[in-house]
Amino acid sequence: MAVFERSGDYTEAVLEVVARIPAGRVMTYGDVAWTFGRAGARAVGMVMRYHGSGLPWWRVVKAGGHPPSGLEAEARAHYDAEGTPLLPSDSPAGYRIDLPRALWTHPDP
Repeated sequence: MAVFERSGDYTEAVLEVVARIPAGRVMTYGDVAWTFGRAGARAVGMVMRYHGSGLPWWRVVKAGGHPPSGLEAEARAHYDAEGTPLLPSDSPAGYRIDLPRALWTHPDP
């Protein structure tokens, strides 16, 4: 379990995990947080919002398998290109990630 001395350490650790998620696979915000042994899905969301634009942000999804809000169409293009398994959904996006097939478990940081 990692111990972070500064908030910047946490940000860097989150970004490192996200950068390692393979194409066609995803992690939930909560799963990324638990990689470090603590809850914090919202903290991961804030890191991604302010620092994650240069990373495969579409590979970090909500717990129900839904893509990031407001970026559903852009994310869908990435999912299609990477072969990410999707399911139809009654959500505004019309789809969600098939988590049992797409979820990636990151090794300890």
